[in-house]
Amino acid sequence: MKKIISFIIGFFLIPSILGSATAYLFNPENYETYISFWGSIYLLIYILFPLLYSSKIKQRINKYPFFAILYIALFLLTYLTLSYATN
Repeated sequence: MKKIISFIIGFFLIPSILGSATAYLFNPENYETYISFWGSIYLLIYILFPLLYSSKIKQRINKYPFFAILYIALFLLTYLTLSYATN
C-alpha cells in the first residue's frame, strides 16, 4: 500500500515541479505540455528502474540518489535540447 501511495504522490508532485522549472526556463505558455512530458518521463523511469538499478549499482549507491541522478540527467538533456531548438 505504501508503494502505491508513493507512486501516486510522486506522479502528481514530480512532473509538476519539473514542468514548472522547464516552463520557467523556456516558455510559460507551454506549462501543460512540460508537465505531460515529465509525467511520461516519470512513468518511463518507474518502468525501467528495476532494469537499470542492478546489483552492482545497489552496492555503491542508494536508490533515491539514483533516482535523482536519472532525473538530473534527463532534465539536462531536455534543457540542452530545448535551448538548442529555440536558438
